[in-house]
Amino acid sequence: MKTMKHLNSFIAVVLLALVIASCSSPKPKSYGPVDFEITIEGPIFEESVAEGVVTIPFKPEDFGIERKDVHSMILSEIQLTCDHPDGLGAFNNVVFTVMTDNTESKEVASEKIKGSPKELTLKGLKEAEIKGFDKTDQFYLEMTGISRKDFDENIVIKGKITLDVMVNEK
Repeated sequence: MKTMKHLNSFIAVVLLALVIASCSSPKPKSYGPVDFEITIEGPIFEESVAEGVVTIPFKPEDFGIERKDVHSMILSEIQLTCDHPDGLGAFNNVVFTVMTDNTESKEVASEKIKGSPKELTLKGLKEAEIKGFDKTDQFYLEMTGISRKDFDENIVIKGKITLDVMVNEK
């Protein structure tokens, strides 16, 4: 009987902890879309690594998020457009990483390119949560790709990035 009482008490404590944890865990709020443009500078040689970086301002207040409530960031999606004759098919694959002055570089999205699409939407890697966004006013978005052939010209990729900013709810 005493064991059953202890077991019921233990279960009640565990359930209470789960309820508290679910109430206090950060919740996502949408940030974006924010426009950006990355230029991959030529010449680019076949099967070589090509990369470009763009600085994106981080102003959570513009999206109704108080900076003091920011816990972390997860990429929701990146929409890409490329007017190059080969489109995004100029690359075998693309990888996007995000970093700030306060955080390490982290891969947030990647895609093997099929055909020669002029537009492409990449979903973010849900496990790629980046903490430290409460202390930054900007972040760096880097695109890396492996070229399919030689290019002398620059390749300009325009896009829109949308983040899930994880906020501590009160």
